[in-house]
Amino acid sequence: MDVEAAQLYADVRSTPFLRRLLARSGSLLRTSAGSISLVDQDHQRYHKVAERGALCRLGQAFSLDEGVTGRVVARRGPVLLNRYADVASGHLATDHPAHGGSVLAVPIWWRGEVIAVNVGFAGVRRAFSVAEVDALEMLSQLAAAGLVQGTSYPSVNAPEDRVQPTVETAEARSDAHRPGASPSPFTAREEEVAVLLSHGYRDRDIATTLSISPRTVEKHVAAVLRKVGTSSRTSAVVRCLAQGWVAAP
Repeated sequence: MDVEAAQLYADVRSTPFLRRLLARSGSLLRTSAGSISLVDQDHQRYHKVAERGALCRLGQAFSLDEGVTGRVVARRGPVLLNRYADVASGHLATDHPAHGGSVLAVPIWWRGEVIAVNVGFAGVRRAFSVAEVDALEMLSQLAAAGLVQGTSYPSVNAPEDRVQPTVETAEARSDAHRPGASPSPFTAREEEVAVLLSHGYRDRDIATTLSISPRTVEKHVAAVLRKVGTSSRTSAVVRCLAQGWVAAP
């Protein structure tokens, strides 16, 4: 999954990021179409922000009691359907090839809440294995940190404004520190490294940005992973964001 994460976060702009998630999901499940929706729990609705191989009312908002996405949010877990046509309030056109096919939809979590749903349309009647469900959940969850970078609800037609990475010191970040978060375990330099890791920087990029040697970067990255309690950079970034140790880009 570290390879998947590196590919997914190769470009943090909304459009390429969402398209890449859909493409990887489709390749993983061999599905013909897919969509991603962001969940707005406060207003009890979700926004269709990206799609692949389907015309599923992109850019529109829907009540959380509608569609496959609504079922996932209500269940707070994966939803498998033998036929998409069985969804009474579905948004896929009845003449679409995937309408009569099977569907797998999984939640994307952030701080105990479902923030998005990744839906895959098989296009044919087929069964999804437990391994496929697990794999799609793992891949989708990798995208959580990228999805929380912004507070708006972008679509793939939105302007592709790149988020410019910045390195924040502990002092500069203190005002944005999440209330109730545990104190950061990092030194100032480790925190700078953690910020750049959250932007998808590789060791040599971190070394160039901070004007330090690659070997020194390796030591700081190792320290970050040790203090977070994981051997995975992806897991470390997700944990740091969730704990408020690193501000979302």
